[in-house]
Amino acid sequence: MFMFESKIQQGSKQSASSLMRMNIWLITVFCCLTTHTQVHAQQVTISSSGSIPPYVFAETGTGIQLDIIREALSIAGHDLKVVYLSNNRGLSFLKTKHVDGVLNAPAGAAEYYYSDSTIEYQNGVTALKQKALNISSISDLQSLRLVGFQNASNYFGSEFKAMSQANSSYDEVVNQLAQLKLLFGKRCDAVVMDHRIFNYYLNAHSDKKGFDQETIFYDVLPPSPRYVAFHNKALRESFNEGLKALKASGRHQEIIEYYKHIIGEPNTTKSSSD
Repeated sequence: MFMFESKIQQGSKQSASSLMRMNIWLITVFCCLTTHTQVHAQQVTISSSGSIPPYVFAETGTGIQLDIIREALSIAGHDLKVVYLSNNRGLSFLKTKHVDGVLNAPAGAAEYYYSDSTIEYQNGVTALKQKALNISSISDLQSLRLVGFQNASNYFGSEFKAMSQANSSYDEVVNQLAQLKLLFGKRCDAVVMDHRIFNYYLNAHSDKKGFDQETIFYDVLPPSPRYVAFHNKALRESFNEGLKALKASGRHQEIIEYYKHIIGEPNTTKSSSD
């Protein structure tokens, strides 16, 4: 009898907690909508460079980042439209106001209004475990055959850029699946890429020869927050309020958790030097 009553009490507490979270979310959403009445509800066009799984799936218009952006805009009273353009073309369209925002725009352009971080990419260096590499800092990459994603040399600060310029065995590729093929084919020592992206491709192509080899992820690169660059300050503020509400409600983390089953659990461990 005592155990039965305890379960009822526990269930009541959980229900009350869930109800409180929902009330907080509704109040925050209401405040968000009323605070930004000066930004009329509209369709917001965001440019993305294409598929960046699991963050962006161009075929379905879904992914961790797109879902977060869509729901943040929805809270703020807007609808999302995604167009797929190259990075340079996307910025050109933003400058001429043919799009309202650009996903993952390079930071620092004074003419744009950057949102709060939608999510942080988990960039680092991944190598085969059998290599037993000693990587605890960017300087340890100097002598390695290293393959980064396109423009990686511009993402991680001056030290990484200097290393990429001095290392004659450093290269960059557009196709990130190619990075895994080079790594597992032992045609490079390590790859520079986001951990979730690596895990996604590893899980999606687990039947490929050599992809079952154990790997180690070296967390030696700085955090990589990802923003949306807008040409309109009021729209940026409206989006930020929606994003803040999404995070406060716990829904932001729920979106990330949902995609874990797509990313999978690969044969990768983190370096003990973390």
